[in-house]
Amino acid sequence: MIIAFDNVLPYPLRGSSLDKNSAWKSNLVVDSSQNHLLVSDSGKGKTTFLAFAFGSRTDYDGKIIVDGNTWTEYSIDQVSEIRRYKLAYLPQDIRLFPKLSALENLQIKNNLTLQRSEEELIELLSDFGLDKQIKQSAGTLSLGQQQRVGLLRALIQPFELLLLDEPFSHLDQNNIELAIQLIHKTCNDNNAGYIISSLGSDYGLSPDKTILL
Repeated sequence: MIIAFDNVLPYPLRGSSLDKNSAWKSNLVVDSSQNHLLVSDSGKGKTTFLAFAFGSRTDYDGKIIVDGNTWTEYSIDQVSEIRRYKLAYLPQDIRLFPKLSALENLQIKNNLTLQRSEEELIELLSDFGLDKQIKQSAGTLSLGQQQRVGLLRALIQPFELLLLDEPFSHLDQNNIELAIQLIHKTCNDNNAGYIISSLGSDYGLSPDKTILL
């Protein structure tokens, strides 16, 4: 999967001074065969960049070309198909269904592709330290627990490119290490790459490329 950013600039950054190395207003190609770390200070557009890549925001100048077409050239059904099988995404605000349990939040996503069995979903939750929260409603989980469920939800679908927006911000070191192991394993299983945003730390990810904003 190839996503090309051609002179893209978010509307809110019009007129702002950009770092000379910034990926905004440049020609940037994201290849899903590689792993990327997206780095900037707060407020420079990491969340915006990932939302643009996912096609959930279009408030920008320039063009974003996804496998040969801009997002606007795809039909709604085609966009849904891309998101179902090619692009997995964990937004910073996680967006779990608060009244559904941790397991139900995974099941509702898994029902789109039937990629995993229920036993596999339960095993993933248990392996990520959530065995006691499987039936607990997501709205009553801690932020760290919600972040782990959200990460699992992103990883259980087929994908070519994984988009993760500050996925470790509420995790302790042990859970960060578990998360990184799971990300690498799942990406390898899918022959996929990732874009992971960070305020600066590389978390020991050893990415192929760093994208600066």
